[in-house]
Amino acid sequence: MTLQNRKTLAFWLIIGLIIVFFQVIIGGTTRLTESGLSITKWEVLKGSLPPLNNADWQAEFDLYRQTPQYEKVNKGMSLSDFKFIYFWEWFHRLWGRVGFMFLLGLLGVMAWTRRLDAPAYRRFVWLLLLYAAQGLLGWIMVKSGLSDMPRVSHYRLTAHLLLALFLFAYILHWVANMLTDYAQKVQQPALYRALRWIIGLAIVQVMYGGFMSGLRAAPHYPSFPDMNGHIVPPTLLFMEPFYLNFFENIATVQFMHRSIAYLLSGFIIWFWLRARAVPTDNAMFKRGVALLPFVLLTQIVLGVSVLLLSADGTIPVGLGVAHQAVGLLLLNNLLFVAFQFQRA
Repeated sequence: MTLQNRKTLAFWLIIGLIIVFFQVIIGGTTRLTESGLSITKWEVLKGSLPPLNNADWQAEFDLYRQTPQYEKVNKGMSLSDFKFIYFWEWFHRLWGRVGFMFLLGLLGVMAWTRRLDAPAYRRFVWLLLLYAAQGLLGWIMVKSGLSDMPRVSHYRLTAHLLLALFLFAYILHWVANMLTDYAQKVQQPALYRALRWIIGLAIVQVMYGGFMSGLRAAPHYPSFPDMNGHIVPPTLLFMEPFYLNFFENIATVQFMHRSIAYLLSGFIIWFWLRARAVPTDNAMFKRGVALLPFVLLTQIVLGVSVLLLSADGTIPVGLGVAHQAVGLLLLNNLLFVAFQFQRA
């Protein structure tokens, strides 16, 4: 691809990144408002439109009233309240369709104008497959809450979140490669290896963030830095078999999420101190490194705020969504910096 074609494609892929970022925000809002189970069918084309008259609204509401969530959580909900939760799930699905059609259209235009080489075609195919897989996994997640449980499986919710992050990172990596000249890549093998471990830990942290959301764990220990008066909660390891504590025990999940946050914060500050001293002319590397402490501090403040404001048993939607969004930014800030290194 020519330099001009790379810049053009990179620009439009950045628009795709923005679309995916807002999809994560809308998804977080859908989750925290408990709206995800309001639509009980998956209709790829017909589902693009919301109910258009009272009869259609009543039909959708009747389907929802057959779900475990209505029976066990929202019994007696009004049609007006149902319309609120329906909107967020419909909007989440609609935005996903918008993102897919945007990328498909971008592929079509770039192919029609002969601006893509063979590797770019392959990348586009994988990108569209990832996007389609994300939609399919979202429906598999929803199905887990339509049979017996009044909520979606926190395992499937976390898988849905991780795939969204992978999708974002895939586009980001493509953009970074197109905008950074290979000669400007930073040659610091030891620092790069350290950053890879930090990114791995950040991914584990995102996984525990998904578990926190799926299990609605924050209101159970809404204090900081202690956990309801304990440094180590007494119910940390009560489940059998032992390993289940790390996936299903609310006390252990929150303890792990907090503990990894401490470790990750320390490692990121260490990396920032080392990376800011690296001699390089790579402006994107310098900017990415400079952003790290500010994004990290914002994420810490948001996380603590979500905990403290969950004392009434409810998670503040705005702060919870912001915490998830900034978590995405922090992880991809780390990834963007990693993409500026020369990899042996």
